[in-house]
Amino acid sequence: MAKKASIWKKVFGIFFLAAICTAGYSGWKWLSAVKVVGIQMQGLVNSTESEIREIIRVDTGMVLFELDDDILEDRIRRHPWIMDAFVSRLPTGMLDIRVIERRPVAQVMTSDGEISNYVDRNGFWMPMTESAWYPVPIVSGDLESFNPVMPVKDRVVREMLFDLPEIGPQADALVSELMRTETGFEVRTTPEGLHESIPVLLGDSNFRNKLQLLQAFWEQEVTLRQDLEFASIDLRFNSQVVTKQQPRPLESNTSN
Repeated sequence: MAKKASIWKKVFGIFFLAAICTAGYSGWKWLSAVKVVGIQMQGLVNSTESEIREIIRVDTGMVLFELDDDILEDRIRRHPWIMDAFVSRLPTGMLDIRVIERRPVAQVMTSDGEISNYVDRNGFWMPMTESAWYPVPIVSGDLESFNPVMPVKDRVVREMLFDLPEIGPQADALVSELMRTETGFEVRTTPEGLHESIPVLLGDSNFRNKLQLLQAFWEQEVTLRQDLEFASIDLRFNSQVVTKQQPRPLESNTSN
């Protein structure tokens, strides 16, 4: 009896395995015939569906499971506004695309005073767009030409861009323009009260700490001293603030 039971178990196992293989083959045959019936996209703000469709080169009627997710994702990431992309092929025939767009940390000003591009903290350039506007500082000076697929090569510029999101909203509001100079970066502050825009020398490194130091100095000294004119603020030396200042001239009242 035990021997017969063992034989039946083997026979059952063979039939079970055959059923699985048949179902798997049938499923594969069915999937291989599924056509693309539509493309759905999520996460688009500054990129458009038409731009993504042009990049991926996928049309309805194509065999869905002959498409390669990795290849499609790589194509989408070549869009200057796209930081990352995730593609899924659904059994319904839908191609599902989800993107994460780059977030600007600065605007790039050309030598003729025109705003040409946005740039993110990793040094990637994004073209201007009508769909959204970002109140971020202006970067100007000796900058590289726009490259839609390569980040900024300048080490000093990349360090500045990477540190910008870490300085906090108050310090960010204080910074109006960042100028790349031969010695590093010079900041132009946002006018406040009687204080016009003040040049601030930052040097070529440690920007996050220097900008946070500028914010603290601004709150403790500049804002409270409307009686002084600050010609410049120098933060190039470790944890030191060197200023050029003079008493603000008193306005004289004249009467006829």
